[in-house]
Amino acid sequence: MKKLYLLFTIFFLFNISAFAQSELEFKGMLTGFTNYGAEGEYPMWSGARYIPELGYDFTFDSLQSFSIEASANIYGSVQYPHENGAEWDGYVKPYRLWARYKYKNTELRVGLQKIDFGSSTLLRPIQWFNEIDPRDPLGLTNGINAALARYYFSNNANLWLWTLYGNEGRRGYDLLESDKKSPEFGGRFQYPVPKGELAFTYHHRNATLDSFDEELNPLFIETIENKWGLDGKWDVGVGLWFEATYTKQNQNIGMLTNQSLVNLGTDYTFGLGNGLNVVLEHLSGFYGEEFNKTDYKTNTTATSLAYPIGFFDNISTMMYYDWGTEKAGFFISYDHQFNLFTTYLMLYYNPTAEETPFQTNDLSQMSPGFGARVMLVYNH
Repeated sequence: MKKLYLLFTIFFLFNISAFAQSELEFKGMLTGFTNYGAEGEYPMWSGARYIPELGYDFTFDSLQSFSIEASANIYGSVQYPHENGAEWDGYVKPYRLWARYKYKNTELRVGLQKIDFGSSTLLRPIQWFNEIDPRDPLGLTNGINAALARYYFSNNANLWLWTLYGNEGRRGYDLLESDKKSPEFGGRFQYPVPKGELAFTYHHRNATLDSFDEELNPLFIETIENKWGLDGKWDVGVGLWFEATYTKQNQNIGMLTNQSLVNLGTDYTFGLGNGLNVVLEHLSGFYGEEFNKTDYKTNTTATSLAYPIGFFDNISTMMYYDWGTEKAGFFISYDHQFNLFTTYLMLYYNPTAEETPFQTNDLSQMSPGFGARVMLVYNH
């Protein structure tokens, strides 16, 4: 029996290997930059970032496959303070590390990954799991530790289910941080409708805040948080979309107990020259101790324009205005693609880093006040 079992195993593996296909791929992105920020702690800094990526795909047959992706974030920079001379900084961190199995219309991905969904482009209230800054042409964001399952129906509807563990910090428009020792879970159902699609999203987590108030008194909050989101997008000659979220804290924490965000957006490409794409969004935020009573509200309008000057040259700009603080900011970028690399020239202004309505992270490095940035990107 053991010999028969061994022969059967060898025969099975031989037939699998005869039909299976595997592929190992190595690629990477090297970025060099110099940044000047008039009001930042470090007026000027230069540095480089390298993200090497190793991918492995194993195809069993036409119905199932297995993939692995591993990448690192290798960063180094030198900063120039006003008084203390140059200061060096650097680190090596994992950027992505996940494994994925696909079978027919189902896929499961586990590990350090990016989870992104929603309909909006600039002001994204349903950007719950990443920190993609729309001004960053590379779209860099730190990953999260998660298990994500997706199922795609024959009518293009799709169902997402996820669980997160070991994550902390705030993401998107979070008011509180995540408890890294408690699991998070949620899901999303997206359904096609005439000329567009609608989606409902839910997420549950334990949220915390360990900080100090204005008088430097210790402040600690621990509460259960539930989020609901509804978004949709249509193409009716012009693009139309909306995102609406409601966040409820089980513990009463004042006006942060209830948070509601509503974003409306549209875009259109005008037939001017090579085509001028215009995006316009407006985000309203409502905060209150009670669900039906608003203690504080915000209103922000943002727009972007993108124009391809030629096949290798593009120019784009983004502007925003906070109607409550009456403060505005802008960002303009020009890029040119050479044979081996791409150059970016950027100018921007932020009233302060905290008041920027776009999602920000430590990878985009936008300082407050006026700033200029030169960046070279090489992909291999």
